[in-house]
Amino acid sequence: MTKRIIILASERSGTNLLRVLLGNHKDISAPVAVHFFNTFKSTINLYGDIAKEENAVRLLEHFLRSANHPYTNWNLQMKVSDVVAKYNVNSFATAFDAIFRENMEQENKKYYAVKDIEMFNYFDLTEELKKDGEVYYIHLYRDPRDHIVSWLRTPLFLHSPYDIAEKWNKEQTKIKDIKEKVQMFNLSYEDLITNTPKVMTNLFEYLNIPVDENSFTTDPKNEESKHNEFWKNLSKPILKDNKKKYKKILKGRELKIVETICKQNMLDLDYSLDTSGNWKDYFGYYKKNILPKKRADSKKKNKEFFDNKMKGLKSKLDLLEDLRNEIKNKK
Repeated sequence: MTKRIIILASERSGTNLLRVLLGNHKDISAPVAVHFFNTFKSTINLYGDIAKEENAVRLLEHFLRSANHPYTNWNLQMKVSDVVAKYNVNSFATAFDAIFRENMEQENKKYYAVKDIEMFNYFDLTEELKKDGEVYYIHLYRDPRDHIVSWLRTPLFLHSPYDIAEKWNKEQTKIKDIKEKVQMFNLSYEDLITNTPKVMTNLFEYLNIPVDENSFTTDPKNEESKHNEFWKNLSKPILKDNKKKYKKILKGRELKIVETICKQNMLDLDYSLDTSGNWKDYFGYYKKNILPKKRADSKKKNKEFFDNKMKGLKSKLDLLEDLRNEIKNKK
């Protein structure tokens, strides 16, 4: 029976590390994230009723082109119409499931893992997949202060500690709500990097999958690390001391702002505060007089980084724009 392993997390929380560790298991397929739900959600209605074969084929063709772009490089070979029939693709969720299962079979594996961004927004859709197999959820979380520092190094799309903290807090609240509905495995990034064999052993016990010690370490031959600035550490040994970096970066006012925003979710996840976490009276002045300049400076830095370091991503985004135009203009 197919097991789907869904990682629920905020970006920059170690999701790629966890994905490649899972993918090192002899039975788990864990391809580079294509972000199918997040990418196609805005245009899904344009495909029409996916229960109709021609619409399912068109959607899955676009999934395939997106997955096989050099940026994600699944190198998946399949005849789309056959896959639609094979997995009875009749909805957005079953199309998502079908391409992962076909890739899993091509890799000669039994299960698949997904780290697409914002999967917590699509819980109802992934729950549909329980009709034809099992779905397991992993909540991977990281100290939001280190999460913020990671974003600030390469500020792609988010441009201030305030913005990042607000996003992290909303996302963790959504995941907390999902925990009221289903069981999931809770995993901190800090435990993952410092106690990798123990953590992965416990995770496989939860997944009811035999332990594979290949999942205790990264692979120095990992080719993905060459394709993306963000993935360069995937072929290096796990950075066991990659925590509490925020103490050198987030100080004074900004640290207090972050801890004020994230306070309750931090405490719920056993992260202690360095400040009182109570500076709400200052937010009005900060947002009006300081935040706009911080965002403007960061956006300039972001553009330079994007233009110089992320040409592969730009090409992928151009492809997605082409796919959107195709479906908008279909006859």
